Amino acid sequence: MRNFKRFLTLALAVVMLVSAFAMGTSAAKFTDVDENDEYLAKAVNLLSYLNVTKGTSETTFGTEDLVTREQMAAFIYRLMKKGQSVEGGSNTSAFADLEDPTFFFMVSWANNQGIIKGTSATTFNPKGSITLQDAYTMIVRALGYETEETLAYPFGYI
Repeated sequence: MRNFKRFLTLALAVVMLVSAFAMGTSAAKFTDVDENDEYLAKAVNLLSYLNVTKGTSETTFGTEDLVTREQMAAFIYRLMKKGQSVEGGSNTSAFADLEDPTFFFMVSWANNQGIIKGTSATTFNPKGSITLQDAYTMIVRALGYETEETLAYPFGYI
């Protein structure tokens, strides 16, 4: 999972059914995005332009960082809400382990929509690394493909 953020970026671009191309912003603003890695640079450009992801700072994207479960909830929220973000708010989920208020609203929204589930009825493990199968599961649920039938985890989502 060393390069999971790289894969997640590409997976989200594919899910959005948009060809990855530079759109008004440049991955060059992120010092840790290699412009010679064409697929990564294009995916970062697209997701940054669409405000799905913001990077870890003004100058770094975090290409070597693992994606946390709360970050994935934020990516899904921004993807489904066309780049809008809501930092803060209240935790309306049953998850007692949410600590960073930045993600309260987006995690609660995704949980209320049935997009994310916890590691138990009252825990979410917000700082835990997202697994590939959990990322797929959240994306499939967000796009509404689970509503027609119950899918077997994890292969039904993959």
